[in-house]
Amino acid sequence: MKYYLIIGYQLVDKYKNFPTVRVHINGRLVDEFECDNEKSTEISSHYRNTWSSLEKCGTVKKDQLGITTYTTPAKFRNIELDASTWLDHGELVLTVSNNNSNYNNGFMTKKSQVWFTPVLLIKKNVYDSESTMHRIFKKINDARRTGRWGMAKAHKWDSKIRHKWPGFNTYHDRRNSNPETINLFRGGEHEIKFDIIRKHKTHMLVEEDVPHKGFFYIDRFFEAWYQHHKKKYFEIGCEYKIDRNIAFEEYKTLLKEKK
Repeated sequence: MKYYLIIGYQLVDKYKNFPTVRVHINGRLVDEFECDNEKSTEISSHYRNTWSSLEKCGTVKKDQLGITTYTTPAKFRNIELDASTWLDHGELVLTVSNNNSNYNNGFMTKKSQVWFTPVLLIKKNVYDSESTMHRIFKKINDARRTGRWGMAKAHKWDSKIRHKWPGFNTYHDRRNSNPETINLFRGGEHEIKFDIIRKHKTHMLVEEDVPHKGFFYIDRFFEAWYQHHKKKYFEIGCEYKIDRNIAFEEYKTLLKEKK
């Protein structure tokens, strides 16, 4: 089975040379590159909720558009991997070397810092299939549906700590109560380690100390990043039809492509 390992990278506050990044999977070197990008870019996720409520006085309609904007490195590395020999548990290690500073006698005024965002591990055939990715986005958003009458009542889906799929970024989704445990923004020479497990018939990056039970979740950042790098944009959201007179509610997740 083929996978993509996708690593967004940026050098912040450069000092002297570009650092070197080495990528190891299960102890084997799979790639090496210079962190030669100093630019970032903005991406956004659009989500729209609509309500049509039948009241005693007539039908009340509401349309709400939300836009969440993120900053992310302008360059990324896409490494194609063959996972046919991988075991159920593995490890990804990013090693940063030649990341300089002018540290001397306890003082430092200049330093280089490397920012990785996102770090993703995803099946090639899934990522390359737009219809499959849209179906996954809709499934996760449908699982997050709000409570009765479309009010913002916590759903049992959000009450559990879940793994973020297909990987990590430096943004914390307020829906998930577990803060990011992997620091993707660092200076100096260092290593960043990620656990890899096989779950739901796929290999995925996971956080430490998070139970491997239940389904994963997808944050708004990945929705925005996927659209930006595929150059195909959409709105995703919820459509509610409510009749308060007979205590009826119908809910549907919609994904509408933007031209």
